[in-house]
Amino acid sequence: MILERKIPEDFKENGVEKGYDEEFGLICKNIRIQIPNRRFVYFIDSDYVMDTSKGTAYENLTPAYDKILHAGLRQMKYPADEVTNSFCQSYNLVLENLTILADRIIKELEQCDYDTKRQREWFERLKDAPAENFEEAVQRMLFVNQVFWQTDHRLVGLGAWDFHLEDYYRKDILEGRLNQKGVLEILKEVYRILHEHYEYKSSLILGDTGQIFVLGRSDQEGNYIYNDLTYLFIEAMREVQQTEPKCLLRVNRHTPRKLLEIALESIATGIGAPLLANDDVVIPELINFGIDKQDACEYTTSACWEPLIGGKSSGNNNMTVLNYLKALDNLLKRERLDRIDSFEKLKYIYYIYLKRNIRAVKRVLDSRWFQYDPLLSVFMNDCYENKKDVSWGGARYHHIGITSVAMGNLVNSLLNIKEYVFDRKLYTLYDVKKCVLQDFEGNETLWKELKAKASRYGTDDKEVTVLVNEITSCVADELEDYRSCLGGKMKIGLSGAAYMDAARGFGASFDGRKAGDAFTVHISNEDNNGFTEIVNFASQMEYSAARFNGNVIDFMVSPDFIHSNWDKYVDFLMLSIKKGFFEMQMNVVSSKTLIEARRKPEQFPNLIVRVWGFSAYFKDLPEDYKDVLIERALNNES
Repeated sequence: MILERKIPEDFKENGVEKGYDEEFGLICKNIRIQIPNRRFVYFIDSDYVMDTSKGTAYENLTPAYDKILHAGLRQMKYPADEVTNSFCQSYNLVLENLTILADRIIKELEQCDYDTKRQREWFERLKDAPAENFEEAVQRMLFVNQVFWQTDHRLVGLGAWDFHLEDYYRKDILEGRLNQKGVLEILKEVYRILHEHYEYKSSLILGDTGQIFVLGRSDQEGNYIYNDLTYLFIEAMREVQQTEPKCLLRVNRHTPRKLLEIALESIATGIGAPLLANDDVVIPELINFGIDKQDACEYTTSACWEPLIGGKSSGNNNMTVLNYLKALDNLLKRERLDRIDSFEKLKYIYYIYLKRNIRAVKRVLDSRWFQYDPLLSVFMNDCYENKKDVSWGGARYHHIGITSVAMGNLVNSLLNIKEYVFDRKLYTLYDVKKCVLQDFEGNETLWKELKAKASRYGTDDKEVTVLVNEITSCVADELEDYRSCLGGKMKIGLSGAAYMDAARGFGASFDGRKAGDAFTVHISNEDNNGFTEIVNFASQMEYSAARFNGNVIDFMVSPDFIHSNWDKYVDFLMLSIKKGFFEMQMNVVSSKTLIEARRKPEQFPNLIVRVWGFSAYFKDLPEDYKDVLIERALNNES
């Protein structure tokens, strides 16, 4: 069960909520500090968090962790003569209160009955000086991370630590203070520390924390850029074998085979990470959307897979969900179906309903406003220069994102309607309506026939790819003129976390899906285990014009298959990158293991599976999620 977060009563006075400055000050001055006997200081007082109920809270984003590396807290403040508005005052107060928190940590360290000299020096320097070495830099970034979780920022991304820490790593290696083996041990400790509070950090499901390292990158000329830490972060994750934090590896056609092999070694253990993001496809779409080329080359992600510019983007990427089936459902319920005499006319009317749904999404988002957030502004580039809070438009980019579900169910339903109603004329649209409204009751023969049909979504079929691109083009056209109150645009992707939640209260669909059953997971097709075919399908998708907010190929694959075809599977990954997929993730587990783990959970306490865009312990999942994973594994293996 996910922990309930309690709001301290002293955040209110005479029934009136205090301002942000007082609230944040109370956090820094009153939270319980715990100092375990280990290399780094990291703690969260889960009983004392900020009240984030006064508007839309900032989440699903990545702060600029590197800002704390190059200056001390006091050095980051506005000089007295530059404090020209209330935001500047709040900005400085955040840094003053963080300094108070650092002093409190130092006092606690002084009380320890073991040697804490090094940690005390780190926190003394944190107040007034840049970081000097690798371990100190890591401690600062952990400090920033814990403060964000302490203030109830949810789904906090980690970003490009392999590049933020590179200079400190090289200096310490060169001067003999560290070696690669020592750095690997440090990173393993970082993974363990960030995993400790995963119950508190989890959002909707245990493990859904948003903690994701983004490793590797491409430069403006398309060269692939990586370093020793890129390898070491993946190796640390593989050795620690836990659900959190997760990892995304950016790749392009020039990614070294050795790095892909190390990534696959990690994936093949069953932890489901790293997820792969293809710079050859992602970066051009970011640039086309209006992102500066250099910024585009430095993109990270938010919670799972949605690209954003870490430390420069303040817009949430998961504002709401578009259900592609809803428009077809409304059409069947509301239209005079006898007037729809062709598949083309059906599609035309479907697009009318789809646009109505998108307009409803716009209205919902227009009613939302973001909370004042000086802490995030301190760790967001451009807010200092603009003297604006992120909620006032201080960051460089303000674009927001939505996700989507049920594209596979929609496409298969439409193509079944085309076949059964318009081509073969076996049924009418009223028959289709009756089937889905009655959950196929009385039409079990047809349901079994539809259920047995292989999914066409996710196949290398021109009719399918044309239809999907046509549907997403309709959405992109409808989003083109949207601007938020801060001027941000809206983006959407073909991946969404709500393929279970949005489906629970949704009726049947003409792809053979019964009412309440899960929607198709991301870009997937367990009816066809020819992995090359789904890569070909995904590579033919159009991701331009706002359609790049996460498009993940999601495989189920058995461990035996990977290990028995190791070299060919690495070849497959390299060719898939060149082919042009957007993103890819894998669940490496057998149906036998999943079935046994559900039957005897005590024997599989650490079995890890991939859910949405994160890894979770199988035992922690709701039963319907377990059902979906088992069904997908069985279908894939068959």
